[in-house]
Amino acid sequence: MNLTGQSIYTKGSKPVVSKAMRNAARGKDCTLRLDGCRNDTSTVVLCHLRMFGAAGMGQKPHDALAVFGCASCHAKLDRADTSGTWGYEDVLRALILTLSQQIASGNITVKGD
Repeated sequence: MNLTGQSIYTKGSKPVVSKAMRNAARGKDCTLRLDGCRNDTSTVVLCHLRMFGAAGMGQKPHDALAVFGCASCHAKLDRADTSGTWGYEDVLRALILTLSQQIASGNITVKGD
């Protein structure tokens, strides 16, 4: 659930899957940069944000609801491991950076632009 107690995920809906968006993470810097980040660009992948009810159990949300994360940060995000000094503002910052890169690369376009 999100902060309002409402699920974002609609049961039975299919998420947007984009090979281009997933491949865009390869070789990029980690945008998560959580405590202990190794920023090993060879391990950076598209990390889906499952928080706040963005996906059903065992499912991934839309590829736009994801950030570029190295193996270390991805593991923390998937476990919701908040033992370090990071919080949701770090995830929001990573989402902003990732979306900006996806838009700049043409993987996300805005109608009317």
